[in-house]
Amino acid sequence: MSSDLLLRPFHHPSATLTPPRPSPGLDAEDLAPADRLFLLQLQKQALQYFLDNQVESGLVLDRQRNGGPLRMQGICSTTATGMGLIALALATAPPFQLLSVAHATVRIRTALETVLHRLPQEWGVVPHFIDSATGAVHGADHYSTIETSWILAGALWAGHFLQDKDVEGLATQLYDRVDWQHWTAPSEPNSGELLRHGKGADGAFLASSWDRLNGETAFMYVLGAGAMADRALSANSWTALRPFYGTAAGHRFNNADLGLFVFQYGLDLLDLYHWRPPGEVDLIAEARIATLANRQVCQQAAHSFATYRTYWGLSAGDGPGESAEVDVYRCYSPAGPIDGTSHLMATLAAIAHAPATVLENLRAAQHDQQWRAHGRYGFSNINVDRSWVGRDIVGIDAGAAVLALDNFLMQNRIRTAFTDVPAVRRGMERLGFIPLHPPAANACQHEEHLRQAS
Repeated sequence: MSSDLLLRPFHHPSATLTPPRPSPGLDAEDLAPADRLFLLQLQKQALQYFLDNQVESGLVLDRQRNGGPLRMQGICSTTATGMGLIALALATAPPFQLLSVAHATVRIRTALETVLHRLPQEWGVVPHFIDSATGAVHGADHYSTIETSWILAGALWAGHFLQDKDVEGLATQLYDRVDWQHWTAPSEPNSGELLRHGKGADGAFLASSWDRLNGETAFMYVLGAGAMADRALSANSWTALRPFYGTAAGHRFNNADLGLFVFQYGLDLLDLYHWRPPGEVDLIAEARIATLANRQVCQQAAHSFATYRTYWGLSAGDGPGESAEVDVYRCYSPAGPIDGTSHLMATLAAIAHAPATVLENLRAAQHDQQWRAHGRYGFSNINVDRSWVGRDIVGIDAGAAVLALDNFLMQNRIRTAFTDVPAVRRGMERLGFIPLHPPAANACQHEEHLRQAS
């Protein structure tokens, strides 16, 4: 491929067996028809983000305007691209069928060829941010283990879901070239088998390692453990992960100081409803507590911020800057900062943990004619106190919504397919995950869809 491919947008043609734990308060089967239709429409909008914002190289833009004219180029994110590979494959399937299987596989192969042959890599790990026009790497994490893990997860998932040998072959090449052991920090105090964050442009390892046990990190360690033996993480890598307990709104739980996204993301890949990981931490239960505590923290701040009298949601994302023309990305969380900004898309991605509460939040935004936070790809962040609505949707927020909504509405379809990937299953077994209950089978329905589509 020539370098000018980066200049143009990619246009699309149009153990004891125990039962799985149900969602609290409201299951997808109990949704009112209007609520189900509302959530399906939001999932379709989030899927559209990836159909619109995959550039010619196959990578996906990190962010895009939620209203007004589209940007044709910008910074691409490898995590958004990894989520986009899932979204593109998913877009071929019911209930939307926005792409043909043939078209989706072409787009996915283009992305994987770019990551394999055009992006810089070191021991299989690729950058976080890439300029769509120049191919230049941006950001402090010149090589990023978490972003690379999302590319791998998306590639493996898409190949398995589409049952496409070419995509599976490219995904395997990407996966097999990662030397996970190289990215551990055995010589660092208290780091042991933990994965480093990555490397900077100077070639030096970044100072931090992925040491917290949560939804952001868990899937990465599973991928690392499933690799070829001479490159794989050992079982000790999982036991090196630690919970970080704290208190928010009177609730004590793991990662209480962090925003909503760390209780989502990778937990929409790993099927922890049917597999129990090693250790005592119940990541699904913690995610439910975190969701409710997040809302309560916002409610407790309602005396100071008008936003929280109607809306809630604290997670990393855009907020108002010093001037009206500038939006600033901040790591909002119950531990702060808290400035009246509500991250509505992060609450959408928490739909399984508190469905009625999430629906109430989003319905309020949908009907709010003053602020009009509902745009082309979903809900922008909102800060009533600053008379501010975010201009952009961030790709990983759209991706988190796609994954969470599909699991909630389609019987864990994302998780089931990910767990069926041989490398993922191998990693779970090596780490000591225990099967709890056979997952709901929708593979036959999916295989029938593929036969019809072909």
